[in-house]
Amino acid sequence: EVRFHCIGAEPPPEVAALARQPGILVHGHVPDLAPYMDRVRLAVAPLRFGAGVKGKVNLSMAHGQPVVATACAVEGMHLRDGEDVLVADDPQAFAEAVVRLHEDAALWTTLAGNGLENVAAHFSLDAARATVRDVFLTPARPAP
Repeated sequence: EVRFHCIGAEPPPEVAALARQPGILVHGHVPDLAPYMDRVRLAVAPLRFGAGVKGKVNLSMAHGQPVVATACAVEGMHLRDGEDVLVADDPQAFAEAVVRLHEDAALWTTLAGNGLENVAAHFSLDAARATVRDVFLTPARPAP
């Protein structure tokens, strides 16, 4: 009964072929993510490479969706496995984490709330404002 939505521009042929499986919908590019963000239970970020803050992870958490991600997908984002997100790197562990999060209401609630708090603490306008204030408006201290 679970449906998996794969959204992203120009899915490679092997991803597009997944749409032949029951319950898997490959959408490609969509002009507006909001309708999808409002209807899904959780997000996955099975990234194999990348650098810096991952917008797809923050976007999901900002919508109150808990995330299952690879270690690469959460690097440098102040996220704790089992508290803010679930992290798994091999296919079996990743699938098990998705099922666990989908079925465990208490875990879902914890990760959803902690994800929202993480985005507010580290990636919100208020967090950016505080960083800018510290970097540009705090007087420099003389060197010892």
